[in-house]
Amino acid sequence: MQGVRCSSHGIHTATLTPDASDLHGPGDGVRIRTQSASICQTDINLANFGELPFTMGHEFAGVLDDGTPVGIEPIAPCGTCQYCAKNDYHFCERGHAMVIGIGRNGGMAEEVLVPERSIVPLPTGLDVRDACLIEPLAVNLHALDLARLRGDQRVCVVGANMTGFGLLGGAGAVYRGCEVAVEEEAAHALEAAERMGMKSSPEGLYDLVIEGDGSEESIARAAERAAPGGTVLMVAGYYTEFKNFKVLPFMAKELTVIWGTYYGHHSTGRDADSAAMMLAQQPAIADSIITHRFPLEAAPEAFELVRSDTPSLKVVLEP
Repeated sequence: MQGVRCSSHGIHTATLTPDASDLHGPGDGVRIRTQSASICQTDINLANFGELPFTMGHEFAGVLDDGTPVGIEPIAPCGTCQYCAKNDYHFCERGHAMVIGIGRNGGMAEEVLVPERSIVPLPTGLDVRDACLIEPLAVNLHALDLARLRGDQRVCVVGANMTGFGLLGGAGAVYRGCEVAVEEEAAHALEAAERMGMKSSPEGLYDLVIEGDGSEESIARAAERAAPGGTVLMVAGYYTEFKNFKVLPFMAKELTVIWGTYYGHHSTGRDADSAAMMLAQQPAIADSIITHRFPLEAAPEAFELVRSDTPSLKVVLEP
């Protein structure tokens, strides 16, 4: 079995042994034969750490042994800690160790075992080759809920992110009826945004600003774009311990700052199920965000593309 690993020499596709630690872990139970696994900014940052003791991939989808296509909510909470008891399982005391592809073996492999609770049924209209987008979209939908977004609000996305992550937040806001604009320099990202119903020329100030890039410059621009009393939603990957940016605009405008990191359960179900339904109803999202597909054995080239200046958004591996 082949899977993507990171060693001291970088990203490579390795031959794994399926009868040992490459597949098994606490809470495993259902085999997924991976059909699509997309590269996240988190994967790029994990690779910078050097050798990792697990198979990568937390954004993935596949088929069950009977051929049923499914998406994945890639977490394996304990189910018994104080947070799981309140159904806040995304705060499980296992921490990152419960995240498939980040703390344990993930879906950038020909197959992987996951807890049965991780399975996300795919609605009619969502191709399993696109269902790897469920996880990143679920993060953004969860974040919009934390920001208490209303359909009558104006939204601006500042920075598309190297994998188009910020655009998924904008797509979620469009889906909820908002007017959405994107502030971004990359022409290919602006083109994708327009295909998903966003404007490429921000005007004025906005009720909600989604900071999707993660740089100090982008955080500062998000504050500038926010209306007094507005909200800045931080959804990008912030992988350094410190960020230096001006706090005066945040203070002077009395801005609310919200961090969107996880996904979980809301009043009508899981964020992952909501993301699956939205992707099925809005095929333009996958058509716009997914720009490249590679076979699993070409993982080094795929990761290099994401790191490079070559225009790309979501890059998908297909075992």
